[in-house]
Amino acid sequence: MSSIAIDLFKSNKAPSVSVVDITPEIAREWMARNIGNRPASQAHVAKLEKAILEGHWKMTGDPIRFSKTGKLLDGQHRLQAILNSGKTVTCVVMSDLDDEIFDVLDSGKGRQKSDVLFIELGLPVETCKMLASSVTWIIDYEKELFGFPGKSDKHDVMAFVQSHPQTIAAAEYAQALPRNCPVPRSIAGAFYYYASKTNQAKAERFLERFMVGAVDGLDDNLLALRNRCFAYAVERRPLHRSQVLGAMIRIWNAELRGKPIKYANNALRTAGQFPTFI
Repeated sequence: MSSIAIDLFKSNKAPSVSVVDITPEIAREWMARNIGNRPASQAHVAKLEKAILEGHWKMTGDPIRFSKTGKLLDGQHRLQAILNSGKTVTCVVMSDLDDEIFDVLDSGKGRQKSDVLFIELGLPVETCKMLASSVTWIIDYEKELFGFPGKSDKHDVMAFVQSHPQTIAAAEYAQALPRNCPVPRSIAGAFYYYASKTNQAKAERFLERFMVGAVDGLDDNLLALRNRCFAYAVERRPLHRSQVLGAMIRIWNAELRGKPIKYANNALRTAGQFPTFI
């Protein structure tokens, strides 16, 4: 390893910037410092590796970053691509940064909501993806943004999960549902988060009827809603997901009141205020 590479990790230094010829051997050693980072995107690594092998790699001012403790903060995709390619690549490297900047770095391939959850919670990657999507729905509902724009950022999502840990159980429940469902499972996760507070068994049975299709007979409102979702999808004019969630809430509320909706189409009405869980 070059003396420049070794000097990067001397303690008690002010942040510094160096230009380093990173060999595959250096990349391997530095990847060992990749602790608690987001899961790597193999597609992004492959893209960078291809650029290196075809001679299209360009050094930019975007550095590979290390903390004062020697932790790799940013650059795992580039380092893995160098390691895979077997080539030496020149990169800008910044060292001795504060560890606290880790959660605000968005260079290279930007950190997504699920990346932040993975880093902070250590849950499986797929669970973090489901959790991020479900909580985005939940935050919009909490803010009464019933068009569900899904604009909550990763910090909002992380803060909500930390203050509402039951969202994790909701995401895990949704993740266990089959993939061939009338709506994305993240909607079921958001629904379960609220409905299970009232009655967990009823919430699970409700979603089993709608998401799985284990309905209570041909006149089950959820069968009608389920069929409508699939039919509209086949016709390539799917129902807006907020409309489906609204229908789910209306059917849920009516059943809790002991007065099921008489005509299934009434559950999909769009006039008036968006329904909220009772």
